Amino acid sequence: MGAGAWSYAVPHREDLQAALDALREKVFAEDGYDLREGLGSLAELMDSGRLDEQGAHSVLDVVTVVHCAVDEEDHGDVRVVEGAEVVELFGTDRPSLDVVRAAEEKGAGDIDFPPSFRGSGCCTVTYGPDGAPDGLYFWGVTGD
Repeated sequence: MGAGAWSYAVPHREDLQAALDALREKVFAEDGYDLREGLGSLAELMDSGRLDEQGAHSVLDVVTVVHCAVDEEDHGDVRVVEGAEVVELFGTDRPSLDVVRAAEEKGAGDIDFPPSFRGSGCCTVTYGPDGAPDGLYFWGVTGD
């Protein structure tokens, strides 16, 4: 994916919003904003307006997980890819992490590959060899 693109694989959680919140907190800590910018929390970073000043970043730009049709998500949303769209994008209703990453690589230059460059992201469940959910994959494009 190009400039402003991000993707993360995380362990499976039933609560997708909690998974996104935990991922954002982890990225905030790893990016060192608290040290470089004098910010003590992700909430302080969001309130500071510094993300708005800087163009594209990472998963820090998204806030809410939503279940909606393609192109109905708002800026800052992570749309859940599910149902028939999973089969369309990944060729199976239970894609492994490798399958999702390969589809992302292949579709990186294709505007039809979610999130359609709306300044938001997507997520999908990934599955292990036994067919059970084993992870979540978050990906997107941020900035204007």
